Amino acid sequence: MAVTVKRPGKKVTRRKTTGRIPDQMGARIRRVRLDLGLSLADVAGKDFSRAFLNQVELGRSRPSMKTLQVIAERLRRPIEYFLQDPTNSLTALELTLAEAGTRLRQGDAERARALASELISHTFVSPDIRARGQLLLGEALIRLGDGEQAEKTLAAAIELGDSAGWPLLMVELYDRMGSALYLQRRPNDAGRSWDRALSAYEDAELEDPVLKARILGHRANIHYVAGQPQEAVRGYEAAIEAAGHVLDMQGLGGIYEGLALSLRKMGQYGRALDYAQRSLRLFQTLHVVRMSA
Repeated sequence: MAVTVKRPGKKVTRRKTTGRIPDQMGARIRRVRLDLGLSLADVAGKDFSRAFLNQVELGRSRPSMKTLQVIAERLRRPIEYFLQDPTNSLTALELTLAEAGTRLRQGDAERARALASELISHTFVSPDIRARGQLLLGEALIRLGDGEQAEKTLAAAIELGDSAGWPLLMVELYDRMGSALYLQRRPNDAGRSWDRALSAYEDAELEDPVLKARILGHRANIHYVAGQPQEAVRGYEAAIEAAGHVLDMQGLGGIYEGLALSLRKMGQYGRALDYAQRSLRLFQTLHVVRMSA
């Protein structure tokens, strides 16, 4: 609506604004519904009222993720179609996840924490992206030494994953949960979490040698801190065998370090020195790679 403002000697016409930014989600829902020739009642069904759906389309109400899923199914669109906007699009969220993962690999846990926290703060984020964001946030918190908060974050993601059935993600979550519990000096709880990770890995018949080696290495750590060097050595050797020819310098360096310490406790100083030198070389190489990046 135009409003005329009088000033001495001239008239100025301004456009009156309502202060409301058009709601892209509601607008998309309405456009698709009309394109399909569906009424409000057709989409609402018995799950919610026509009045509520009308308010959603006008941008005056926001549906829950469950309700939005129902709407998306009846409009024959993926739920992400209605979530896409410049700050919350599927592409933008995936890019944020990728950047957070890159920051973690570069050793910048603080920046990774900030990125993952920002991502999961969005109200309308699909469950799988939220869980992946919580996984990255949990790992960042572990690296920052906050095991308690990491445990809470990962527990929320595990709850999401249990109902959704994401095998690989669940293995990752149980593995990180073990690390969060281990950081809090709860080795028994950590061991149980790593056992669940390995069981989930085998039940899903996954083929990710780096992930399996990491879990086996973590379980070997439990034997080491429990004063069981022989069991620890067997665990570390199983981790190396699982890794095969796949190179994960940081993980393999940690396994070599654990082997060196365990062998030293067993009095096998020659082998301990050999693995200690291997570990040192890997971490030196990793440091050079990070500095180059």
